[in-house]
Amino acid sequence: MACINININIDVNRCLSELRTSLKLLVRPKSGIQKLEKEMARLRGKRDDIKYQIDLMEREGEIPIDEWIQWLREMEELEGQVAAIKQDFQSMSCFSCHCFNRAGGTSSQTQQAESSNFYSIILRMAKKLIEANELMSLTGAPVPIARFRPRRFTTRLPIPHLPPVGIDSYLNDIVGYIDGGEGNTIGIYGMGGVGKTTILMSIQQHYLLEDTIFDRVIWVVASQNCQLKRLQMDIAMGLGLKTLKESDDEQTCGDKLFSYLKNKACLLLLDDIWEHLDLQLLGMTHSATEQSQQQQQQKQPRKVVVFTTRDKAKCEQMNAEKKIKVECLNPDQAWQLFEQNSDGDVLSSDAGIKFLAEELAKECAGLPLALVTVARAMSGKRSWEAWKEALHQIRDKHVSTPIGLPEESLPMYKSFKSSYDSLENDLIRECLLCCVLWPKDYDIHKFDELIPCWIGCGIINDFNVINEAFHKGCYYLETLIAASLLEDSRRQSYYKAEHVKMPNSIRDMVLLMVSELKGNGRKWIVKAGIELSHLPSQEEWQEAERASFMRNNITSLQDYEASTFSKLCILILHGNHLSEIPPTLLTNMPLLTCLNLSLNFGIEELPKEIGSLTKLQYLNLSSTDIKSLPLEFGCLKKLEYLLLRNTRIKTIPNEIMSNLSMLKWLDIGGYFPVCDSWLNELKCLREEHHKISLGITINPANFEILNMLPNVSVWNLTVSGSESSKFSVHNLGTLKWSHRISDNLECLTILDVPGDELAINAGVDCESSFGCLKTLYFRRLGKLKNIRWNGVGFNNLHDLYISDCYMLKDVSWVLQLPCLDFLRISNCWEMEELISNVGNFNSSFGIKMLILFQMNNLHRISHQPLHFPNLKNINVCHCPRLKKLPFGTGILRSGLKEIIGDQTWWDSLDWDDNSNRDSLTTLFRNQLD
Repeated sequence: MACINININIDVNRCLSELRTSLKLLVRPKSGIQKLEKEMARLRGKRDDIKYQIDLMEREGEIPIDEWIQWLREMEELEGQVAAIKQDFQSMSCFSCHCFNRAGGTSSQTQQAESSNFYSIILRMAKKLIEANELMSLTGAPVPIARFRPRRFTTRLPIPHLPPVGIDSYLNDIVGYIDGGEGNTIGIYGMGGVGKTTILMSIQQHYLLEDTIFDRVIWVVASQNCQLKRLQMDIAMGLGLKTLKESDDEQTCGDKLFSYLKNKACLLLLDDIWEHLDLQLLGMTHSATEQSQQQQQQKQPRKVVVFTTRDKAKCEQMNAEKKIKVECLNPDQAWQLFEQNSDGDVLSSDAGIKFLAEELAKECAGLPLALVTVARAMSGKRSWEAWKEALHQIRDKHVSTPIGLPEESLPMYKSFKSSYDSLENDLIRECLLCCVLWPKDYDIHKFDELIPCWIGCGIINDFNVINEAFHKGCYYLETLIAASLLEDSRRQSYYKAEHVKMPNSIRDMVLLMVSELKGNGRKWIVKAGIELSHLPSQEEWQEAERASFMRNNITSLQDYEASTFSKLCILILHGNHLSEIPPTLLTNMPLLTCLNLSLNFGIEELPKEIGSLTKLQYLNLSSTDIKSLPLEFGCLKKLEYLLLRNTRIKTIPNEIMSNLSMLKWLDIGGYFPVCDSWLNELKCLREEHHKISLGITINPANFEILNMLPNVSVWNLTVSGSESSKFSVHNLGTLKWSHRISDNLECLTILDVPGDELAINAGVDCESSFGCLKTLYFRRLGKLKNIRWNGVGFNNLHDLYISDCYMLKDVSWVLQLPCLDFLRISNCWEMEELISNVGNFNSSFGIKMLILFQMNNLHRISHQPLHFPNLKNINVCHCPRLKKLPFGTGILRSGLKEIIGDQTWWDSLDWDDNSNRDSLTTLFRNQLD
């Protein structure tokens, strides 16, 4: 007889532990379920930590730890098992009591069956409770260090420029389709200005506010002539994925995106598609059928794409399972939208005006952008006659329309034309036209790009000092924004909003307007931001009056034939990769008045033929690597504006500045102090010169020279000690701020100055020094402990930036600044309290935006009560010790709109009253979103 040995391994301790736990649960089974739920909640927190850490590793291109992957699998399995136990327990007849027997009416056999099921559930519950405890014990190390919510949203929510009237049905339809899992590709199509982007924004907002089925929601703008590689890089930037390189080809980028996103549920929102896109190369599954099979067989996370396009055919090309056409608003919705954007007092005050307004709204044919544009253009009009004239213009059958304008776009064009004609004057209209010189969907910096362009194009030219030019530019900007022809674009949440954007449909209309006004589409040639590698053929733009090729990849300029560009007045090559300028290109542009070559770091010298541009008035060579100016530069007799910011020019021919007798604005500021040659040239300026507005970076040792310069008004000043060997004083109190330095100074930066104290004294010959100062920067003052000023009011200071002042402990003096709107403090590591001494100042702090960035030791704003009557935005990033906000729910009545910060910081805040947290949570936005 054969002998069979059976080895049975029994974990006696585990069995005893399960038995003891089961006996306890028999007494109070409901509390056992609660205990199990509590343990699972703790595990979910650990799971989120691990997922976040894995995500960080994957974005860096690293391979996650195998133990973490296995832990997540076990956690997922345990969650399913616990959910089954809860469901079985809830279905038991004894769920509402703690006994095994039911009150009469049931047979003994039924009772035995239910008791058996109950005991089984209790045993399973005990077993899973022990497994949960064991799983938790495995997370001691090396699981993540800090708690973060998984980064669900990858791009900042855009701010819609149209109110969401009439889109509820579209939103509900699309969200229902997505949540129902019916398909994976949705195409939204319709004419320009009908509200497609607004619907897409509302979809993103929905998944921001609601619990989502997606790990990632990605927003990118495609636009016309968009390159696939640019889209890939935009997606990677939004994800924080660092493995994609500019040198990678499209397939390599696609593989990296797909590899990163393959195990994540994703919603990709693509705005404004013009061409078919390979979704697999964007990190998404190429085929909806393939994706469906993968989900069934391998339980692959879901990938959903929602895109907008003007062309229904693109929905077919993109294999959209659901196609949604966005129609114009019905009459009631159209009037509602028109009313929202009009002056209600005007409409209600005069029945005749209201009737005309209703007729105007009808003429917009339900097109949302047309309704908003016309309504806002008429908001300042209070006479019946003005409204009547507007209606006459928009109904005028004789209004010329551009060749090739689609019939469906006619209401939009006429509405835009009406709004355009309603602008205050031709200067503002010309400002609007200039905005098309930038790429589509481009965030244009108001002060570094747009207003200087208006000056360079000659639109703003009647001023004494450059301050006046920028004041006019700001007025024009506000007028165009109020008319909805431009919109504010807050590109980065940790800086002040200083960018604007032109809505795509408005840009389309402006380009048509230029074509109509000029009679020939080639009079203006705009090929900006479309990945050009070289200039067009000469036939394509030899008749152009204005040409913009900014933000492309042009590395060299062709050497065209002689006398090719006899009409060209404005040429913009900003933001390319040029290394040299062909001499004949300049000689072939005899009428050129405005030349922008900025942000071409490869340009090291100018050809002597620059002197042939005798009509040149505006030259921008900022952010180039030019080291010297040629002697022929002195031939530019009509040059009025010369921008050389962030250059390192060391060689300047003697008395070249004396030849530039028309010069009004010279900017030689930037990162480093100017060389002595520049200072010598400025000394040579004669009294008969125009008064020059100067932007300059100067060493403190040369500061006195500024006081002696004739006909110079300093507009933008940087005092930098970065290259100082002579400057040894420990504060700036010894500097003499004369009229020509302080009277028109709008921006002052102090950086790299040694010493532990910085003092600014009132001007020696002027009691009202710094009356124009709007912006003040303190940067890289590593030893600075104290800032003070004597006799200086700074009564017009609006923006204050303090960064990398590591020893600075306090900024109580900001309470002395009555007009301060914006305060950003970063990398001040020793600062524990922002305002430690309110003193005799009013406890009301009137700033509108407060940004605190990388303040490691900051633990409070102030220990004394402070009121924030005007605060709209607060942004706190990497301030781990700041545990309390300095206000309660009363801040909501003051108009607070947004609180931005790390999710970890927000979760760790201490609240005197939890209702404060509940009220303010609706305003909080994760810095990573």
